[in-house]
Amino acid sequence: MDTKFILLGHGSRRKEANQGLVEVAHKVSKILGEEVTPVFMDHQEPSLPEGVLEKIQQGAKKIIIMPLFLFRGMHVTVDIHEEIRELKEKYADVEILFSKELGADDVIAQLASQRIKEALGA
Repeated sequence: MDTKFILLGHGSRRKEANQGLVEVAHKVSKILGEEVTPVFMDHQEPSLPEGVLEKIQQGAKKIIIMPLFLFRGMHVTVDIHEEIRELKEKYADVEILFSKELGADDVIAQLASQRIKEALGA
C-alpha cells in the first residue's frame, strides 16, 4: 500500500509567513525519509483538496494528514473534519487519515521554555 503524507497549516496572506510550514514539511520529510507535502487551509496554495488530489495522482492508497496546529480550535475540531469528510466521499477508494494536532506536548513546553530563556539572554 502506497502511503503519502500531508502537513496542513492555516496559511497567511503574508507569503513569507507561509514559508515556515514549507520548512517544517521539508524537515519532517528528512526525518521520515518520505516526501511530506505542505498544504494550506487559507490564503495560499496548494489547498488540502489540491494536495490530496496530487497524492492520489501519485498513486496513494492511504494519505495521512497531520495538522500543524497547536490546539484543538475550530479548524481542527470542525472545519478540517468537514473538508476531510468531503474528500473521503469523493475518493472513497483512498484511505484518508487525520492525525492529532501538536497539542500540549512536553516537547512544545520545552521549546517554549527555550524561547523564553533565549529572550532572557540565557
